[in-house]
Amino acid sequence: MAEAVTVGVRYCGGCNPRFDRVAGVRRLEAACPWAEFSGVRPGEYRDVLLIVGGCTACCPDQTGLTGERRLEIRSEADFTQALALLRRAREEKHDSQG
Repeated sequence: MAEAVTVGVRYCGGCNPRFDRVAGVRRLEAACPWAEFSGVRPGEYRDVLLIVGGCTACCPDQTGLTGERRLEIRSEADFTQALALLRRAREEKHDSQG
């Protein structure tokens, strides 16, 4: 069985949210049961980093965050792109494991 795709999530402070950031990530979690979602701290590696801002400023601090792929989510529509990115990450991880 393929190893899980690790997903680090970094949220903004929520001072001016234009959409429900947490609900969007929960939908991704439900759609990707083969992925492990968690918060991320500087120096921790994740296969995918989701930087979730509540508006177009997308202000979460990304200093020291490391990962193979990174996506800034600035609107509800960006969750579609995030799902596609997660699926590609799963395929690539599966292919590299043989």
